[in-house]
Amino acid sequence: PQPPAPTRAALMLIGNELLSGKIRDENGWHLARFLRRRGVDLREVVMVPDDDEIIGATLTRLRAGVDLLFTSGGVGPTHDDRTLPAIARATGRPLARNDEMAAMLRAHYGERLTPEALAMADVPEGTVPRALPGWPVLRLDLGPPAPVRLYILPGVPELFRAKLERLAELPGELPEGPGWCLHAVDLTAEESRLAGPLQELAARFPEVEIGSYPRWSRDAEGRLRGRVRVTFEAPAALGAQVEAARGELAARFAEDLATDEESP
Repeated sequence: PQPPAPTRAALMLIGNELLSGKIRDENGWHLARFLRRRGVDLREVVMVPDDDEIIGATLTRLRAGVDLLFTSGGVGPTHDDRTLPAIARATGRPLARNDEMAAMLRAHYGERLTPEALAMADVPEGTVPRALPGWPVLRLDLGPPAPVRLYILPGVPELFRAKLERLAELPGELPEGPGWCLHAVDLTAEESRLAGPLQELAARFPEVEIGSYPRWSRDAEGRLRGRVRVTFEAPAALGAQVEAARGELAARFAEDLATDEESP
């Protein structure tokens, strides 16, 4: 029988500062590695500005093809934090004050609490705070037509990583599959020589994801040295196919195998 398809996920990175280059994104890379370890298939990462219409339209498009949808950024107290109003509008849910979050804000700010800061407790109706203590991850279960779990996370990389790890500690909160089988072959052959054989392997092993990644470095004498790392990857249940595809390439290019590369 065919193994079950992995859980599918997408990420929307929100912020003008990302698109202008003022801030370099770290959260997309971190989420990709985090989900891969859990056996979740990250299908798309999208970067959008602080614009209600664009955030809403992107959310609507992404949720049609995934089981989990993550957002990063735009949940602070300033005028350019548009994530929560945009999600409320796109999902047809009014903003409603969450008493638990309001209490956290009052405890944190005390006499310094402003109406703008307190507005961070106004979340789309039905939102559930998760990954407590501290400022929560906001979870919103969407549907119909298809059930999608939306996680709204902060954009600050340190908080984003900490909250993901806290989510992972909650029993039953995030799906966890059997993971992936990954093998690699490092070759000294030029990538142009590999193109034809890799195309043949991809046709014969359609369920194995085959990637070719050339790299250049200088040897001890300062000369450029080329290497190509070819990776073979599939859900763990298809490990035999991964091994077979890798073995065929390694055998075909036995004289071009590089032995001084580190493992993937």
